[in-house]
Amino acid sequence: MSSFDHVSSTPPPSYEEAMGWRPRSSQSTAMLFPQGNPLVMICPRCHDEIETSSKVRRGKLAYVASGIVLFTTCGMGCWLIPCILDAFNEVHYSCPVCKTTLSIVPQDQSWPS
Repeated sequence: MSSFDHVSSTPPPSYEEAMGWRPRSSQSTAMLFPQGNPLVMICPRCHDEIETSSKVRRGKLAYVASGIVLFTTCGMGCWLIPCILDAFNEVHYSCPVCKTTLSIVPQDQSWPS
């Protein structure tokens, strides 16, 4: 008979469980959101079953790129180009019940060909 026959198959508790702490909760969801499609899920904040709402907004990178173009072209109208291109947009997914932002993903559109 082996000495491992009396060992249980359950792992020991984690440090947080042994100390009586709550497990850490993530502020963002680990799943990938489909492009432009609402997703049925359970909100990690309000715990309701929801269909996410999505809004397309201009990303921060568009403002940074506009500022760089503004300073390099000495104020010509070219600084508006990053605000017009869809490549700088982001899709913001949120919970319609508690208005929590669930994910921000770049809008997946390629350059015109």
